[in-house]
Amino acid sequence: MSTYTDDIAVATEWSMKAVALMTAQNVVPVPANYEVWFRYASGQAADLNEEIDKRLREGTAIDEQVTSELHQKYVAQTSLADAALETGDKLGSEIDKIMALVQSATGNNSALGSSVRAASEGLTNKSSPTDVRRVVEAIMSASVEMESRSRELEERLTETKSELSALQTNLTKARSEARTDGLTGVNNRKAFDELLAQEIARAAANNSPLCLMMGDIDHFKAFNDTWGHRTGDQVLRLVASCLKGGAREEDYVARYGGEEFAVIMPGISPERAEQAANAIREAVQARELIKRSTAETLGRVTMSLGISSHRPGDNSGSLIERADSCLYTAKRSGRNCVITETSQPTAVAKAS
Repeated sequence: MSTYTDDIAVATEWSMKAVALMTAQNVVPVPANYEVWFRYASGQAADLNEEIDKRLREGTAIDEQVTSELHQKYVAQTSLADAALETGDKLGSEIDKIMALVQSATGNNSALGSSVRAASEGLTNKSSPTDVRRVVEAIMSASVEMESRSRELEERLTETKSELSALQTNLTKARSEARTDGLTGVNNRKAFDELLAQEIARAAANNSPLCLMMGDIDHFKAFNDTWGHRTGDQVLRLVASCLKGGAREEDYVARYGGEEFAVIMPGISPERAEQAANAIREAVQARELIKRSTAETLGRVTMSLGISSHRPGDNSGSLIERADSCLYTAKRSGRNCVITETSQPTAVAKAS
């Protein structure tokens, strides 16, 4: 049987290994990143370890962006599952308490009926006032007991309603966090996949328009390598902010992966989607970047965007594939432009 000291020694070993791995991959040991690498070092998350080992074998860098994606994919989902299980346990406990009170109240109803019957059986037309008084007193006593239990049940139900509301709030918060990209605050890939499938089904059922915008930050890797991951994260947050600012209330903005973003646009024509995409592209280009630590001006970034439109028989894969194809055309056409399935590449002024 392991001792407390043994547990500390093992955890310390995992912690040192996690920090060493983060240092080797140039990952800042903030809590979310540390949680990913500590789980990997412990060897207790098979799926996570399999993906990291595969990347290491292939020589693929596991930087902060990738670590963030791994956190969303493996750690956040575990947190959601834990929250769901905890909520389920508490809910079951509350239901057990309610059932016990209901059974008690039901038993009191039966007891009241039995008391009334027992007291009434001895009454006849020859019973004295004293006999009648005893019956009335017995009925009143049973009624008072029943009223007390009813009040207790009502109070407990009121308390339980409040507790269940709090549990629902916590579970909703956990679910939201599991579907949100931790760095940018927009929907993550998991949420994107669910929402796109949902909107495709709705468009097919209602014969309504649907567009998918895929966007990629131009030359992001070079920018990241030059100015570092922290500044790269600033760029990702800036782009996400521009996308949210340019999207309609009914649109869904998501971080698709790395420096690539997506916007699901229900009920919109390709022409209007292209106008919205150009407005977003211009908003990104108009924002001048300043390095927070030094107040140094870093210039501007641009985006290339591609838009596909829903067709009969489309699924998520086909819609994404066509949007990606338009995005690649935008890249090949000089970047910093918007391409739809029907548009032609046009020259666009480059960022200064």
